[in-house]
Amino acid sequence: MTSTAPITGSNAIRPRAIVTSSILILANLVPLAGVLWWGWDAFVLLCLYWLETAIIGFWTILRVTALSRTSGSAAGRSIASTLALSGFFTVHAGLFMAVHMAFLWLLFAGPWAARIHDARDFIRLIVIGMSLWIPLLALFVGQGAVFVNDAVNRFAFGKALPSNATTADIMGGFYKRIVLMHLAIMGGAFAAQAIGTVAPLIVLVLLKTAIEVRLWMRERRG
Repeated sequence: MTSTAPITGSNAIRPRAIVTSSILILANLVPLAGVLWWGWDAFVLLCLYWLETAIIGFWTILRVTALSRTSGSAAGRSIASTLALSGFFTVHAGLFMAVHMAFLWLLFAGPWAARIHDARDFIRLIVIGMSLWIPLLALFVGQGAVFVNDAVNRFAFGKALPSNATTADIMGGFYKRIVLMHLAIMGGAFAAQAIGTVAPLIVLVLLKTAIEVRLWMRERRG
């Protein structure tokens, strides 16, 4: 009679980590279709990554609410404090996005400025007309997979929270990630406008994907 070795927590976690990282990579590569076949220019790609800020902000709020802990403690925060911090974060991130879009509009809108007059035009022409909703949905699923993986590690396998799981670190990590990411993205967009071809946009998508995976791996090591 043969015996089967029990599956330990670490053995169970590794396949999920591989699946999660694969979903994240594929989600970040979807914009290549927009650049190659859907006629995206630099402004449309930047709008995608601008909207991605809201998606990451959504999952960050859930992370703060469900997974964060107080500094120096392994316990989670109280419901009242996490909801208050989440509300503050929502308002603050919204202001950040508004200022960010103002810069994108002034620097990259170009011909789109004459066609987009309000939020309805933006949704109709950019989000729907340029099929931006497809990569946005993929990115939402990719970020959700990361959150679910971390939640399962904590609640199902009792894996200790990483050192960067305090509320302040989670929120600080969000802003650090967004600022660094978009500085790199805007630099690539300037190059794309100057060269006038899609090649820099392809490089930009690949660079953004590499940064995304690098940040995910760094958080897991934390």
